[in-house]
Amino acid sequence: MPSFQSAYLIHGDDHGRVAERRGKLAALAEAEGGAGGIEQFDAASSDPATIAAALGAMTFTVGWRFLIVNGCERWRDADVKADLAPAMAAMPEETTVAFFASEDGRQQAPEALHKAVKALGGTIAAEGLLKARELPPWAIAQAA
Repeated sequence: MPSFQSAYLIHGDDHGRVAERRGKLAALAEAEGGAGGIEQFDAASSDPATIAAALGAMTFTVGWRFLIVNGCERWRDADVKADLAPAMAAMPEETTVAFFASEDGRQQAPEALHKAVKALGGTIAAEGLLKARELPPWAIAQAA
């Protein structure tokens, strides 16, 4: 049985890798808690207050509960700080919340979200595309 942390933030400009990690976590979560143990949200239609309410909601789920939030790069820092961070601090023990941000230029995962995940001892992973100038050293390292 895999062990899960309370919070994850997977972000970066490598959208394919971010989506791949989201899919793997969703599959792991379904294997662990069944389809009823997963709640998926899209940040385009769910603001930080909605996620905060979901974190505090009572469920009939037996076992581990997973909340997967996609697109949180659209959120404002102030909304995360005011609504979501306090709810995350009071999360039930058998709950995992995972945030996925497909970043582009000015759309970045809010700094308050980084801080809230760190405060829970969660994992923050950046999935970045290699820049053209980084390709030769990367190829050499891969060949070695």
